[in-house]
Amino acid sequence: MLKRGLSWTLACMVGAAATQALAESPRSAIFLHPDGMGANTWNVVRLQQVGPDGRLAWDRLPKVAMYVGPMLDSVNASSNGGATTHAYGIRAHLGAFGTDPSGQRPNAASGRPTTVLQDAMAAGKKVALINSSSVTEPGTAAFIASVANRDDEAEIAAQLLAAKPDFLLGGGETFFLPKGTKGRHGEGMRTDGRNLVDEARAAGYTVVFTAEELAQVDQSATRVLGLFATEETFNELTEEQMTKQGLPPFQPQAPRFDRMLAFVLERLRDAPNGYLVVGNEEGTDNLSGENNVPATLEAAAGADRAIALALEESKRNPALTLVVCSDSDNGGMNATSDDLDELPLPLGNRSENGSVLSSDGGKPYLSAPDRRGKQIPYYVVWASNSDMAGGTVARGIGPGAALIEGTIDSTRIYEVLRFGLFGSD
Repeated sequence: MLKRGLSWTLACMVGAAATQALAESPRSAIFLHPDGMGANTWNVVRLQQVGPDGRLAWDRLPKVAMYVGPMLDSVNASSNGGATTHAYGIRAHLGAFGTDPSGQRPNAASGRPTTVLQDAMAAGKKVALINSSSVTEPGTAAFIASVANRDDEAEIAAQLLAAKPDFLLGGGETFFLPKGTKGRHGEGMRTDGRNLVDEARAAGYTVVFTAEELAQVDQSATRVLGLFATEETFNELTEEQMTKQGLPPFQPQAPRFDRMLAFVLERLRDAPNGYLVVGNEEGTDNLSGENNVPATLEAAAGADRAIALALEESKRNPALTLVVCSDSDNGGMNATSDDLDELPLPLGNRSENGSVLSSDGGKPYLSAPDRRGKQIPYYVVWASNSDMAGGTVARGIGPGAALIEGTIDSTRIYEVLRFGLFGSD
């Protein structure tokens, strides 16, 4: 029934020619996870980037649903628990990293102990994992690795390499090198003596360490490992610390999230059996945890550029499903102009009820111009410095996105990806 309804909807929206193209094209999917971003965070990004009357790439995704994502033992998700739910389609516990409460790899909603990415690989589809943090970060790594402790990043790195994804891009060089071995970005921390960088080259990977090297990778390279920082590719600091140390939000040697996505799409779009990309922008989560407004918005703007790239790809390929969501709202970032005419300048560091208040050096931030050309002043208040439940949204386009409507459970993301990749199997 769902399959017939979907075909009818596509025929109405894009015509018989596009519906025929869907039937003939290999099915593919892109899952983008701008971590820690609630609808309230997207609202601040919109104000900054395009103004109150503008629309982001995120806004242009036609399918939308409220996302509800509790864990078995928590009202809010952890990064590892949420990723486990996305990868397996089951309600996970807070400490899960590809594990069930007994510590074993769980059976997915399919009935098998495999993630949707592992199923895609088994079906002959190409796969890519991209992350602005370490490649061992759970937003992407939980689609392959299963560990009892999310801090066991040496084991996670070993499991990632053993699985042989086609493209693995992010930070985390330290987890691939033995302790005492100097890498391009810092020293290794592995205690088992294994040099996973050498092992990756022996397995046929082209290994690169900078944005410049990534841009120079030959189009014929079929496996690429990018390790662009010791750990994460951003500087996880408060705004005050970042200013004092003279550091930018993102490390200059590393490619941004959208550039990593562009790289893999150029090499995957013609995959004969289709592909799956799982991408995690972690800066939006960790930097909002620092209550750092400029850095969080810088990360979020990069995530929106990645969404724009994926939207363009969906125009080329009617058999592509794109789904975008976060599993939590980190920090509870909110914009307001409330009582600005009554507040003394410079603005303080706390609002009237004691919540953290952020401003532009004591002055209100100014939005991008609205349709009248007016920039509207506002300030930002924060509810916390950690993950919270509520205000999260799932959006998408393409065949699998037919399942994104109303209010959905976090387990639905797995279903969207499976339907997008395999149809009504």
